[in-house]
Order: sequence, then structure tokens, then C-alpha cells
Amino acid sequence: MQSPDGFFLNARCSACGEVFNLFINKSTDLVQNFDDQDGVTYSLNKEIIGGRCRNLIHVKMQFDGAKNLVSREIENGEFIEE
Repeated sequence: MQSPDGFFLNARCSACGEVFNLFINKSTDLVQNFDDQDGVTYSLNKEIIGGRCRNLIHVKMQFDGAKNLVSREIENGEFIEE
């Protein structure tokens, strides 16, 4: 689900299968990046640790200047599509 303010990041732990549904607020959770060619872009680096195991899930997402998703990566987990 997506709203003007943000979106849900749904992920599953690759070790234990625990599911995470995190709301990402585009105004407060994204980091602003400046570069010489593209101007302003945004990024999100999120670390998730569940209650079942101590597996660290690392999510990296890149957004354009309008805060539209450009790319995403996940380590030690998988994205869950709605």
C-alpha cells in the first residue's frame, strides 16, 4: 500500500520466516542526497532485527528527486509483494 506520505515495506526473514510490515514515512525516513549531476535524490538504509532470531536484515532503497522508487536491495531477507 502506498500513500502520499509514505509506503509499507513488507519483508520476510530468510532465516526464520518472520514477517515485517513497516511504514516508511517519506518526509522523515528518507535521507536527502546531493550530487552535481542529478541534483537532489533520496535514500533509505533500514536494518531490521526480529523477535524470533537475531538475523540482521538490511534494506537499501534509492529514490529520485520526486521521491519515486528507483532501486531496492535486501540482504538476509526477501521483499513481500502485496
